[in-house]
Amino acid sequence: MQILTPKKLIKIIVPLFISGAFTALVLSLIKEHVQYDGMFNDISAWSAFFSVFGIVYAIVAGFLLVTVLTKYSDLSQVIENELNAIETVRDFLIYLNDTNKERKNNIRKALSNYTYSLLNKEWLEMSVPRQPMDSDTSDELYEIMRKSKEITVNADSDSVVFTAIIENISDITKLRTRRISLANEKLPPRLKILMVFMSIVLVAAFMMLAVQNMYVHIAIVVSLTVAIHLLYMIIEDLDHPFYGIWNINRMPLDELVTRFSKEQ
Repeated sequence: MQILTPKKLIKIIVPLFISGAFTALVLSLIKEHVQYDGMFNDISAWSAFFSVFGIVYAIVAGFLLVTVLTKYSDLSQVIENELNAIETVRDFLIYLNDTNKERKNNIRKALSNYTYSLLNKEWLEMSVPRQPMDSDTSDELYEIMRKSKEITVNADSDSVVFTAIIENISDITKLRTRRISLANEKLPPRLKILMVFMSIVLVAAFMMLAVQNMYVHIAIVVSLTVAIHLLYMIIEDLDHPFYGIWNINRMPLDELVTRFSKEQ
């Protein structure tokens, strides 16, 4: 996960401040109008409502948060494994004899093109919301396969290395498909709508709560609003992990592309 820079902190704090200030303003305007006779006698009814509704809300919010955190963790691990597989293919080229020098350079160049495509093309495609990315094998990946097929096996050691390279290229193919599949997964819109609806109801119910002190009432409602808004921001960002504030760290990929460019 990327480091929270001052600019990103501002992007977090400003929306929370706006939602908190808006809630405080609304509560100050409607508090006198939502009071009714006998509301202090309905404390038991309100307690039952908050108990049941709060449990359901906690279950829904917890389920969404665990779902996006699991996907985020799996996606981060898959990307790391894919980069490791690319580096392994590059490193195994050292074991090939000098007769394959040109072929080694071709494979290394194909790996460089693949990582460059992943950084500048596929990453952007995975970042586009509501547009699933095609998981079919890319031209850059096919190029790695074609260049690896040209390796000449002149000794038993070459055969072992060739087999290892093919296995890791196969891993790259599988990991790429898994990465795109996870990137295409999104939370069902109905669950998001349910959470928004329950959040509005919960805040509205706290606005109608019988609290005599105005400042205490505002503090309670504003704290609840800010907490719910921050929770929704986190869930929304983790559900779209290639852009936003909390997202996948692409620094290892940047570094790998830079290393490939220096080797050429």
